[in-house]
Amino acid sequence: MTTGTAAKAPRATIAHLPALDGLRGLAVVAVLLFHDDRLVGGYLGVDLFFVLSGYLITSLLLAEHRGAGRIDLAAFWIRRARRLFPALIALTVAVGLYARLLAKPGELAGIRADGLATLAYVANWRAIFSGKSYWDLFVAPSPLEHTWSLAIEEQFYVVWPLLTVGVLRARRGSARALLAVCLGLAAASAIALTALYAPASSSRAYMGTDTRGAAILVGAALACALATSSALVKPGAIRALDAAGFAAIAGIGAAWATLDGQSPLLYRGGFWGTEALALVVIGCAVQGAKSLVARALSVRPLATIGRWSYGLYLWHWPIYCAISRERTGVGGVGLTLLRIGATFAVAIASFYVIEQPIRRRGLPFGRPFAITTGAAVAAVVALVVGTRARPAPAAPPPLAEAKGGTRILVEGDSVAMALGERLAFVQRGTDADIVVRGVGDCSLLEGVVPVLSLNGTAHAGGNCAARWASDARELTPSVTFVVLGGGFFARARVGGELVRACDPAWRAAYARELAARLDGIRATSGRVVVALAPYPVGLWEKANPRSLVDCFDDTVAGVVGELPGVALIDLRAKLCPGGACALESAGAPIRPDGVHFDGPGAEAIARWTLARLLETAAPATR
Repeated sequence: MTTGTAAKAPRATIAHLPALDGLRGLAVVAVLLFHDDRLVGGYLGVDLFFVLSGYLITSLLLAEHRGAGRIDLAAFWIRRARRLFPALIALTVAVGLYARLLAKPGELAGIRADGLATLAYVANWRAIFSGKSYWDLFVAPSPLEHTWSLAIEEQFYVVWPLLTVGVLRARRGSARALLAVCLGLAAASAIALTALYAPASSSRAYMGTDTRGAAILVGAALACALATSSALVKPGAIRALDAAGFAAIAGIGAAWATLDGQSPLLYRGGFWGTEALALVVIGCAVQGAKSLVARALSVRPLATIGRWSYGLYLWHWPIYCAISRERTGVGGVGLTLLRIGATFAVAIASFYVIEQPIRRRGLPFGRPFAITTGAAVAAVVALVVGTRARPAPAAPPPLAEAKGGTRILVEGDSVAMALGERLAFVQRGTDADIVVRGVGDCSLLEGVVPVLSLNGTAHAGGNCAARWASDARELTPSVTFVVLGGGFFARARVGGELVRACDPAWRAAYARELAARLDGIRATSGRVVVALAPYPVGLWEKANPRSLVDCFDDTVAGVVGELPGVALIDLRAKLCPGGACALESAGAPIRPDGVHFDGPGAEAIARWTLARLLETAAPATR
């Protein structure tokens, strides 16, 4: 039993089952809806893909071994490459174009690293080692965030055939021996998932090859179990199996509808439970037309979507990133339909123009190795060129002379920039003179302790407070208004551990830095006013539990309470009285993306804030 070149006889394979296509269709639809924030547990569609991949790949390997007495590893890997790599190359080129035309400067380094990791099929480990959280994908979207799961599957495609060949060779082709290996490794993976889960940062458990391998391995175990016995159930038992199958589908649907991705339940049995339900449904699907479940899953629209599922999964997230509410001005159901329509259009074109022709007939010209290498190099070049650093923005213009009114200097992060712009818009008719000096993608802890932005790299804007003292000395404002509206999300490495706003070490480090920075501007700032952050809403709330905001605001309030001449403005109490945040004002969203103040809806909160600032400044300007 050795590997070698492809035999002249037709390769033994497995029968095509439309029901399994339908199951893929369900899985990819769940993911599409999850990434549009329409299905809270739709990420579990990825888990279903894992189980299916384990089942199908192992079934193919066992079928080839039964038919030929060996497994041709080279031919197997070539088939996988022809199936997966061409569309990935096309995607990488498209992402390079996205980076060039649409990405923000602070996103470029992260997109480049993500792209290179994606081409090497190590995107999951790149995300883990960079400290990225998968659950931040909604608020700091990288167009390649979703490729972590493709990396796990490709790693399986490389390693599993080798292990399968070794076990079958050692145990004289015994599928039972391979079954035992599957179950043993799956158990080890399940234990690793629980052991490595940390509530403060679940990414290591969620994206690790070792921790998520259980889903693929239980699918492989099912293939081995069916290979040792008849795959067809006796007619008298088919209805019982169908009943179990429909119950399993209902259970999967309930998990997709209710199970939040950061729930500890996932890592303490949730994943295993949904994987067990998937095995039951696959067991029904392999019965063919005799099974009502299989017939239901085989309906043409669902099975067709399943055939397109690779392209749909591959292209949907970059398209979602490009077609955002901010760029299109479209929201709600309209945005969902626009995104999904574009995804289907691109995926169908990819399927019929790129994927299927190369999969069936290979490359139409040239030597495959040379063409493939050249295409990969071209993709890397497109990615590197597209993510090339842009010239730094020009220095702020010289500060204008005071107009004789109340000068208000707005400092802080991107939320300060957004709210400051609204304050400048509504200042007309008052004696206020608004000057905005906020910094995008910054953290007060940048340069103080190791800290990560949402894309897993250093903050492009550096430390939010780097210019506070110089701005205050030059401008001598009546009021300096400090807004750190996103300060709660940054992860910092304190004492060797990656921690967030509720960790005592994080709070101590942040309090020290904030106190020092505020103390440094009190003498030249008239009055200093600091905002308490309101709860984020929408997609930002998904990535940042309210407890983080509570901890952050408690830290800020504690610092302000110790500094004479520094006051608070409680944006959280104003926007979210009793915990329920106002979403709209004057018929428009207050914070369209869930955290940044923008547009007509933010004018009322800007007027309220400006009135509070002018009241605070009054004693200092009399």
